[in-house]
Amino acid sequence: MSDRSGDADDAAPEAAAPDPAVVPEPAVAEPDAPEAVVPELDVPEPTIPDAVIPEAALAEPVIPPAPPEEAPTRAARRITTAEKLAAVPAPASDPRLTAPPPDPTVVPPPEGATPDSYRGWTIAIYSFLALLLTGAVVTIGVLLS
Repeated sequence: MSDRSGDADDAAPEAAAPDPAVVPEPAVAEPDAPEAVVPELDVPEPTIPDAVIPEAALAEPVIPPAPPEEAPTRAARRITTAEKLAAVPAPASDPRLTAPPPDPTVVPPPEGATPDSYRGWTIAIYSFLALLLTGAVVTIGVLLS
């Protein structure tokens, strides 16, 4: 008996496995809905209005009159500076509108910059920057040649 039950155990796994090539299709129920009825669409014809041409397009063109035989040149039409100055009256001088005398602590002296002034420092800094720029241009020129 034990031989028979051992054979049944061996045969059962093989018989239980379905053939992989044959897979049953699942059953799908067909719907009982009736076929949908689509009514015929009523599309009206589009109405396209006639083109309207503006009155200005239909009017005769206006041609300006011919210029005179000898038209004035631009220089002849120009008003000179003397004529402009003659037409403008000279303003009355007002002592309150004149500039005050320059302050020597604010305005640099006319003879040039001193080493202690801002103008002297500005000239020195810009001279140094110009020297650096010249050196950079010369260095790049030497490296590229």
